[in-house]
Amino acid sequence: MIGNRYRLHALLGRGGMGSVYAAHDTKRDVGVAIKLMHAHLGRMREAQRRFRNEASALHRVRSEHVARLYDFGHHQNGAPFLVMEHVLGHDLTREIAASGNLSWHEAHSIIDQVCSALDAVHAAGLVHRDLKPRNIVVARRDGQLFTKVVDFGLSKSYVHTGRTGAPITREGMAVGSLHYMAPEQAIGSPRVDARADVFSVGCILYFLLMGEPPFTQRALAKAGRTGNSLTFSSIHHRREDVPAYVDEVLRVALSPDPDHRFRTIGALRMALQSDIPGASIEANLKTMVMMPRRSERPLWLVSVAAISSMVLALILYVLLRH
Repeated sequence: MIGNRYRLHALLGRGGMGSVYAAHDTKRDVGVAIKLMHAHLGRMREAQRRFRNEASALHRVRSEHVARLYDFGHHQNGAPFLVMEHVLGHDLTREIAASGNLSWHEAHSIIDQVCSALDAVHAAGLVHRDLKPRNIVVARRDGQLFTKVVDFGLSKSYVHTGRTGAPITREGMAVGSLHYMAPEQAIGSPRVDARADVFSVGCILYFLLMGEPPFTQRALAKAGRTGNSLTFSSIHHRREDVPAYVDEVLRVALSPDPDHRFRTIGALRMALQSDIPGASIEANLKTMVMMPRRSERPLWLVSVAAISSMVLALILYVLLRH
């Protein structure tokens, strides 16, 4: 029994942070999944803090495509645990092992649902950082693939202070699965943000369509160190059923420089939903990638405006005193 309430049934999986079990909530009489941190990590203050931040952020996520968080507590040995929705189905690795690859329609449907999930995750102050086929579970509902994103053990939480936040992981720590990891993440850069998830989603889409990841681990690590470009084989040239614009969308999503990727997961989702004519795709994609420019008003105009404001304030002050 965990927390005097949850009865463990079977081990579902084991990872670096802890183990996940199928369990029964005796209070609500429903099946759940228990993620229990390894006992030796449960004694580490930073590991516990990351677990608590994950629980806090996941509690705020509202998406049908993210495994829901129900409860948080500590086991008798002091290790924290999460109580989550028990997602039925199988991961994308198994799906591809059985079929070799997916049709464009099914691959796009899965990625669209993943993007929907990540929109909610990013809005809650989380970056997943370990998106890979094994962390995306699919099941068929009425003949359609329904997707859930799971396992936020390596997620990057932020302690918010206004518009920016301080990451709770240390600089130089490279965490995640290398085949689907953004280059800046592979070298432990402190710049890892939501655009790292954009890169991972691009890698997963390529995997669903081609049956293999687009890059080797060595290529990703080298791109992170040197900034060299990454190249992948054209999907459309090998699969005519995949629209030609998908290659262009992936070229942006898989840029080794995060500043040249889609700014948000929503921008990537929008690009994949639109069959953009080839002649105008560059212009359309640039609007989704380019950061807003600061106003380039002449310096003299800014100075005049400032002086005018000061004069007006002085006049109002004099009038109010009289």
